[in-house]
Amino acid sequence: MSERKRKDNRKDENAVLQILSSQTADGETERSELNSTACYSCSAQEVRIKYTELDENGEESGETVITVLADRLVTIQKTGFTEAVMILEQGKTHPITYNTVVGSMQMMLCALEIHADFHSDGGRLLMRYLIDIGETYSAMNTIDLRVSLR
Repeated sequence: MSERKRKDNRKDENAVLQILSSQTADGETERSELNSTACYSCSAQEVRIKYTELDENGEESGETVITVLADRLVTIQKTGFTEAVMILEQGKTHPITYNTVVGSMQMMLCALEIHADFHSDGGRLLMRYLIDIGETYSAMNTIDLRVSLR
């Protein structure tokens, strides 16, 4: 992607985003942290956070849009290197297809806890959910997302 197009894509970024995540499976916990700029909007009906994902070389590899429709419903749409629409609704299980360049995976997501506290200047989203990929893999994910206007 050209440098000009990359700058055009980022001109609407009005916020700073931090995502702390952990995944626990088979007694092992992996933690990660993402710091990025993002496009943030907040209304009475929804919160929308859009950010560009970068690969290990700093090149754009995709885009993620997180939409919070209520304190108990979150969608995460990933496009680019990985493609998926994840629905997280507290107390409910939703199937998803997670597509990558090496193939697709079918999985189930069950949100155990969702807490959203957003306002016009930013806010926070805490989620805890189970990922189940049949009999081959099961994990507990925790996401602590914080966004603030810059």
